[in-house]
Amino acid sequence: MTTGTGTPTEPMLLQEAAFPPVLRSLVDSLVYRPGWTFRLADLDRGQGSRGLTLVITTLGYNSYHVDQGECYRVDHYMPVPPAAYNRASWRMWLFEQLLLVERHEAMEFFAFMSEERLERPYAPNHGFGWDPYLLTETATDASRRTSFRNELLPG
Repeated sequence: MTTGTGTPTEPMLLQEAAFPPVLRSLVDSLVYRPGWTFRLADLDRGQGSRGLTLVITTLGYNSYHVDQGECYRVDHYMPVPPAAYNRASWRMWLFEQLLLVERHEAMEFFAFMSEERLERPYAPNHGFGWDPYLLTETATDASRRTSFRNELLPG
């Protein structure tokens, strides 16, 4: 298999569905936490993944630097399923995406003081290939501090 440029590539997983105008309407009218925004975009999510995406931009605290105040913005990329859902199903899907973001934040902030250091047993794995919304405790500190771009972030 080749790309449009003729370079070899892995086989692609392709899915199609009509654009969901009902979802667009719900996203455009969604109100949640102060400072949070929502949009749909057809974008490259990294790691060879692209398509229609719900972008949830959060405003809150950096769990590693709460002293900096509520000024930390993060984009959460949620792939939109290729489905022909009705309004109620899209509304529930949106709610479930918010619960994933909230779980991610809970995993970031859940900590214990241990020998002058915070221990975060469920800190999400941000690294390449990890689902950052998956609850785990088998990760290393480095895997938790690695971005989805595979860059090691300071602790």
